[in-house]
Amino acid sequence: MYYITNHTDQIIAADNSLLDLLNMESIEALSKQLILGDIHFTPLTEKSISIVTEQKSLNFDIQTSVLSSLMGDFTLVHLEMEATKDDDTSIFTFSDENEVKDSLLQEEETEDTPNETLIPEDDDLIFIKDTLSIAEESEAHTIQEEKEEKEKDETFSLEMNEKPFMLDEEDELFDLTIPKVPEETIEEITLDTVQIAEPEPFVAQEVEEKVPDTTPIIIDLTKVSESIGISDEDYTTFLNEYIDTAISLETDLQSTQTEKRSAAISTLTQLADVLQLPFVNDIMSKLSTLSTDNSKDTIESFYATLSRLTTEKDDVATVKPLTQAEPSIQEELILVDKPLESKEKNNEGFGTINLEGIKPIHFDFQLEAAANDLSLPVELIEEFVHDFIDQAHIETEKMLTAYEKGDLDTIQKIGHLLKGASSNLRINPLSDTLYEIQFCEDSSNLDALIKRYWGQFLAFEQQIDILSK
Repeated sequence: MYYITNHTDQIIAADNSLLDLLNMESIEALSKQLILGDIHFTPLTEKSISIVTEQKSLNFDIQTSVLSSLMGDFTLVHLEMEATKDDDTSIFTFSDENEVKDSLLQEEETEDTPNETLIPEDDDLIFIKDTLSIAEESEAHTIQEEKEEKEKDETFSLEMNEKPFMLDEEDELFDLTIPKVPEETIEEITLDTVQIAEPEPFVAQEVEEKVPDTTPIIIDLTKVSESIGISDEDYTTFLNEYIDTAISLETDLQSTQTEKRSAAISTLTQLADVLQLPFVNDIMSKLSTLSTDNSKDTIESFYATLSRLTTEKDDVATVKPLTQAEPSIQEELILVDKPLESKEKNNEGFGTINLEGIKPIHFDFQLEAAANDLSLPVELIEEFVHDFIDQAHIETEKMLTAYEKGDLDTIQKIGHLLKGASSNLRINPLSDTLYEIQFCEDSSNLDALIKRYWGQFLAFEQQIDILSK
């Protein structure tokens, strides 16, 4: 049996076995009884605990484990029924406690007397010893019977599990031994028929192996959003942000550096836990056990799974694909007007931007306001903000490199990536500037936009550092 406590030792979760033992219908009912004082969880030692209700008192051996989560540290407590320590003394209930004391006093008084006077007491001891032996033999016999009965049940269960498999396997072998056409009609089968029938299964098999699974993975948007405590729109936004983060960490997942690779896996696993994506976490768990050389197929499976994510409200394209989104009509017009000019700038480069000496451009941002707007804990928003700051440093370096190469497309993609993350966290002024970078087609405006973005980012980073301290 198990239960979980938070950092204030409040029980926040318990398994059904413990609830049934305490006659509780739910964790809410247990919490109410604990608050009213009708049930007490009292530590006896570091390894044991007593649970006292109005009807009974139970002692357990315990094992504790600390769990790290996005909501802070929790403690998992494993309960095992404490071995009965009073079995050997329970035999003495045939006599009143005062009689035992009198017997002991008489024994002390007659230590120096002849052996004849000890015969009655010896008889009592013999009776006690015999009783203990009978009890021990009875208990051992009961344990042996239970063990044999359990082994029989397990054997029966294994036999029942194996029978369907054996039947299916025998049916398959039986089908293989039966000719598909009766022997009498073999002479009616023409050569043409044989030639057409043979290649079909092989072609189908090859197609099945090469075509990847594109079946949509439908997320119950309403159910998951209510479970987390956010709106459907916010969940979709965070899901898109998760995909953007996964794309940005693809290089880290393929890295040969253990720390970088482990950090990427940990980040994607934790975020998938928050978004309740167990099928994604199954892949990440498998990836964490593989070496870099053997993880290529699993990484491809991870990104293929992300591309299949969708919701019930929009089965076609609720979640953005991993490829670049189609440009709007306005973007298409711009690209049609200036295709040659863009290629020339890609070859020439835009120059160099020096971000040293940029002064912070301050704006108002409150963690509590963002948390309330998103209906999420402040601690979780703060963790997301720190992740965004780390991501922004990495992506800004890539943006400066792309500017030197004249790679406008990469600059726009980075602007889109950071804009989505900052917008999700309600960092609105920074998001507005990144939006302008995302749709900037005139390279002469990029210098001012990137410097303005960096000034706002510096002010935001300083503010978060102060709040964290």
